[in-house]
Amino acid sequence: MFRKSLLCSIILASAAAASVQAADIKIYGRVDTGLVYHNYGGDSTRDDTFTLDSGANTPTRIGLEGFEDISDTTKVNFRLESRFTIDTGAFNTFSAGHPSRMFGGQSTVGLINENWGEISFGRVAGIASSTGPYDLQWLMDAYGGGTMGTGNAPVNSGRHDNTITYRSPWLGPVQFTAQYSLKSDGYDEGEESTSDVNRFYDLAAHYNVGQLHLVAVYESVVWGHNQQISNGANKDRKVATFGGSYRFEPATVYFQMQYFEGLNGLDAFTANDKTSNIKGYGIYGGTEFWYGLSSWKSMIYWKDYELERETGKSYDGDSLGITTKFVYRPSKTVDLYVGGGYSRWDREDGGNMYTDSDFNLYTGVTKYF
Repeated sequence: MFRKSLLCSIILASAAAASVQAADIKIYGRVDTGLVYHNYGGDSTRDDTFTLDSGANTPTRIGLEGFEDISDTTKVNFRLESRFTIDTGAFNTFSAGHPSRMFGGQSTVGLINENWGEISFGRVAGIASSTGPYDLQWLMDAYGGGTMGTGNAPVNSGRHDNTITYRSPWLGPVQFTAQYSLKSDGYDEGEESTSDVNRFYDLAAHYNVGQLHLVAVYESVVWGHNQQISNGANKDRKVATFGGSYRFEPATVYFQMQYFEGLNGLDAFTANDKTSNIKGYGIYGGTEFWYGLSSWKSMIYWKDYELERETGKSYDGDSLGITTKFVYRPSKTVDLYVGGGYSRWDREDGGNMYTDSDFNLYTGVTKYF
């Protein structure tokens, strides 16, 4: 009841502010639902499923965004975004074992200056997270950073609390972005900016000339002493990404390469303790063909990786995903979509190796506002 009352209060306050033109404030969002079928094979022990899901095309969300000029060249901005599931109406849970967050999608306030760039503070997604205002995955992946099914995604960075983000103005054809989180998850035990907690940082360069986009991103999680035992690996998480896209009329071509180490989980491999980590690389590519507002997109994802244990044992694995989707847009704010994919991945369980697979089909509708 408290959350509902708070949300209503925020919406009413936003409407009042807009009416007196104290600031430029808008409510935005998208609502998505679809029917999803999974057929599991190989060594999988999962049962086939047919479900009504939220986010089959894009995660459902509602947000408030506002800007106010404080000089001719500078404005203050804020963004509050809630993620929820349309099939149940529940807020998304972002930290396992803890309550869901009202503004778990994003909660930031900052300054934008025409000459010096943008700086913001708060909870926000990483540069290679596949979501949020600073994300660059959409320039390297037809799906914006992955889609339905295990293995059908690059290694993404996720959201982080207590984050300072700086994005430069365009310096000729190049723009730079940097982020640093003093404490990646507010539920971690320990004080901000200390070695007890997980801290996140990333750096990116975006080069754009005409229809060509090139992106380089380096990110890391410095595992904290308190969280490392249950939530980290024996090496700090590091991911280096390089990719881009080029628009040929009427198609866009995407490519991406990654190297990673210090991961605590990937596909069906899990480290999750301070005596092991996952390292490897990935290569991804795809296309998107445009038919007016509508499009047909496809991607191939391939990753090769190794689970290293300090006992000397190691387990090699890989995953392959192929996926395609057609999105019919009768207007700029409606998606009617149908898609499917196939993926197979290796799984380590109790020292034994297995290979699972998944064939999926889905269809649904998205409304943007």
